[in-house]
Amino acid sequence: MQSSPEIRNKLVLVIGELICRCIEEARKIPFILEQEQVVDILVANPDYFAKLVGEEQRDRTEYARDRLTAKLDAAIELGQFEALDVFDVSLMSIKGGVVDLEEVMKQVNQLTRTFAVYFGNIITIFEKEFQLFAERFRQHLQQSGMALQPTELTLRDMTALSQRAETYLVAGHFLQAFSFARVLNSQIVSKEIAILPSPEYSLERNLIRNALQDANLSASFVKFLLRICYISQGTWQDLFGILVNLVYEEPALFSKSSLIDRIEQDGIFCCNLLCDSLASLRALPADARREAIDKRLSRWKSTVGGN
Repeated sequence: MQSSPEIRNKLVLVIGELICRCIEEARKIPFILEQEQVVDILVANPDYFAKLVGEEQRDRTEYARDRLTAKLDAAIELGQFEALDVFDVSLMSIKGGVVDLEEVMKQVNQLTRTFAVYFGNIITIFEKEFQLFAERFRQHLQQSGMALQPTELTLRDMTALSQRAETYLVAGHFLQAFSFARVLNSQIVSKEIAILPSPEYSLERNLIRNALQDANLSASFVKFLLRICYISQGTWQDLFGILVNLVYEEPALFSKSSLIDRIEQDGIFCCNLLCDSLASLRALPADARREAIDKRLSRWKSTVGGN
């Protein structure tokens, strides 16, 4: 159903505001400090200790001197997964020497856990807030003698929403930009009051294309996108399929050779892509490894989620 421009504008404004607010609210992830950590804080920084106690009292959570709860800023902790930068190149290069794979996987697993909690928080908070809004909106229409009908958002409406995500993108906050896109496509939106445009429209594709067009973002963005594929345990892997198709369709955006370079530098992604061990891939001549990556990329061409 085509609703009035006023109703659509209201929906677009509220949806955009809700998603941005949820992205920020989901940043603070509580975690319990071990007794040794609490003692260290109490001795080294008593003001911080008092702050933690005060926060727990305000949150009405139980606390004790040896089991305080602190809050991790997940967005800062995840960043663009810079904690993995130290493993770039050296993982795939024999010249890089011996690599402690256990330490690599420890870092990856920690990031994966933090990401799962962070994004899960975003979805949970948004669904709750959006349902409350939908109910209030429904009641308001009923009081005006109108029934709530699904509102078809136009491409113009989507442009207004995409500008919110692009604000994160331009700032280099890729995690938040694509979190915005994922939440916008969540079932709760279409289930309640809004119908998104046809599948031909893809906010994720627009964001990826815009990132590749920006010389200041493209290299760091591709690094992020490869990492989010395994940090998310494959749930965001479809973004790689979009990237590959854009590279084939518009090579001026980001060349296939540059993409292969970036994949070679990310040993974990490379192993996943080629379904082979790190030891085997490191033993391959560089030309043979690049050829294997090239062939694998061709299998992703014209796919959404890859294979």
